[in-house]
Amino acid sequence: MTRKNITGFIVLLLTCLIQGTSALAAVEDRVFFAFDASNGLSDNSAQTIKCTKTGRMVITTIGHINFYDGDAFVHIDPRPEDAFPLPKYNGHYHLYFDKHHHLWLKDKFTVTCLDLMTERFIHNVGGVIRDLGMNREVEDLFADVNNHLWFLSGDKLYGTDLNVVIPVRLSDELQDVDVYDNHLLLEFFGNGTVAAYNLETGKHMFDVPALTEDGMSDYGKSSVICPEGNVYYQIRNGDKEAVLTCFDVEKREWRVLMTTPYHLNNMVVHDGKLYVASEYGYWTYNISTGETQHQETLTLTEGKQLQTDINTIAFDRQGGMWMGTEKRGILYSKYFKSPFICYTWDRPEAMRYGAMLDRVVQNAETLGRHVNCRYRDSRGWIWTGTYTGLQLQKPDEKEVRVYTRRDGLMNEMIHSVIEDNNHDVWVATSYGISHIFIRDDKVYNIESYINRDNVPNESFVNGKAMKLDDGTIVMQSLDHVVAFNPNDFHTDLLAKMTLLPKLIKVLVNGTFINAGTKVNGKVIIDRSVTRLKDMVVSYDQNTISMTFSGLNFMRPIQTYYRVRVKGVYDDWHVLSFANSSGRVDRNGLLHLPLSALKPGKYDIEVQASMSKDDWPVDPFVWTLYVKQPWWRSTGIYILLALLLLSLIIANFVFFNHNTRLRMICNREEEDIMRRIRN
Repeated sequence: MTRKNITGFIVLLLTCLIQGTSALAAVEDRVFFAFDASNGLSDNSAQTIKCTKTGRMVITTIGHINFYDGDAFVHIDPRPEDAFPLPKYNGHYHLYFDKHHHLWLKDKFTVTCLDLMTERFIHNVGGVIRDLGMNREVEDLFADVNNHLWFLSGDKLYGTDLNVVIPVRLSDELQDVDVYDNHLLLEFFGNGTVAAYNLETGKHMFDVPALTEDGMSDYGKSSVICPEGNVYYQIRNGDKEAVLTCFDVEKREWRVLMTTPYHLNNMVVHDGKLYVASEYGYWTYNISTGETQHQETLTLTEGKQLQTDINTIAFDRQGGMWMGTEKRGILYSKYFKSPFICYTWDRPEAMRYGAMLDRVVQNAETLGRHVNCRYRDSRGWIWTGTYTGLQLQKPDEKEVRVYTRRDGLMNEMIHSVIEDNNHDVWVATSYGISHIFIRDDKVYNIESYINRDNVPNESFVNGKAMKLDDGTIVMQSLDHVVAFNPNDFHTDLLAKMTLLPKLIKVLVNGTFINAGTKVNGKVIIDRSVTRLKDMVVSYDQNTISMTFSGLNFMRPIQTYYRVRVKGVYDDWHVLSFANSSGRVDRNGLLHLPLSALKPGKYDIEVQASMSKDDWPVDPFVWTLYVKQPWWRSTGIYILLALLLLSLIIANFVFFNHNTRLRMICNREEEDIMRRIRN
């Protein structure tokens, strides 16, 4: 048996041991929602995923860059001439952000550059590199943890942002670069060696080779690093196998964490765990305990199971988990597990709950025409589910209140009603489940849950709803039984989550605008709408429609906005899907129309939250200027004033001149008359 075969056997044995150890630990209980080309993604092969500082998701697919704002994917397509050659980079997709509003995407000896201010690919990448201060031939480029750019040329690294030059002494392939603690430049090579240099002086500090030269030589095909504190985690791949190692900068030592007989693709640290994407699901490594777990099978919404390779893993600002797959698009899992548990009829829980619900319906009273259900709660209120909404009859009131989609229900066909232990009311419709909050004997708010919350996308059954002794509510739909406990909704934690509203669309006189778009022959803005802070329009471009996203990926329909437009109304308006007359849609987008605006300045202040009573982030402000018409501008008034003043002065001058002439004429006439008399 050759040395390579022995190594492969040892790797396989170690992997089996790791998997056996992992089986003893609890596997992450996550449910994933799938996004693919049918949702607007440019391609089903997601290579990298990043979350920007403002909360938008950036996804690279084959040949495209996609932005996701909570409603739709917007993809940007490069041209072949946009690629800039990198002779020494032979890896796959690698994404960097720099400090100059650029996004760099490396792939197989090339790099493309996206201008984030205009969200367009830059055609002259070489010109950008020269503008950044790099005038030599570029063979590879990197960005460190501080988003500073480093260019490899020959045997030197040029840090143009820091104005330093660091030597590259080793002849092996340089695969990664990073700056540790703002004073130490680390160079990671293909043979597993790391070299360190003082960032200020350029002095060589140390070289630390891999653990064993023989053992690491098979893992030199590609490398990925992930810094966390004073430790750098590194994935190194060979032809088929991979190794996960970590390098302690302070101790200057390497440690092998695990090996696999298949490739590991990418990694990220979140909540004290290292998440590693692989060809077979993903791994988790607990940083504090050293425990590893392997999640090879993923659970999709409605209980489907999926086995797939994963290219990359990222987490959004809400803690949601995003995974890019090779052929199945993007998989998204919420930070909190959905409280709705959906059972198919082949599950014993569904059979047991179904029998209990059958007894509830058999004891129901006879209902009238167009009435699906009737329920009396603990207050004596009578809730009636009809074809056209939910009716509420209070004992001390004659008027019947009807709740429809305008009040926040997802559907007006009401099938069942039940009260929980907090004396709130839950309603099952033909599309989704709604929670009716009761405060001070009044309906305070309505929140709805749909398939994004693991609620079946199907109609529910008339009258089949009940509450168990522990407070669990059970409802039956056509093909499922849904169970949930209202105490599992993390209401307080959701209220504290920070949402950063983002302007994503602007219409001027009915025309969508972006960088360079002309309306009536005039360019409105010179940058992307998402980078916009102020905008100037003419007096005849005064019908504006703005669309904002709260970037609420966890539960978009539960996005609340607090809006004030100074110059139109100075009072705060709280808007949501339930009470905005359509201005907030079920995807959590705020549509703000501003029509017939008079010339002047308007400050548009927007806050976003997951609770109508809590606003943890200060308002974001966008400023809109509507210019005066030319005939009402200050310059015209000044010109008119000057013209009037000129006319007055001219009239005074001519009057004086004519007066003098008249006096001269009168004197001459008097002289002539005097002579004639004489």
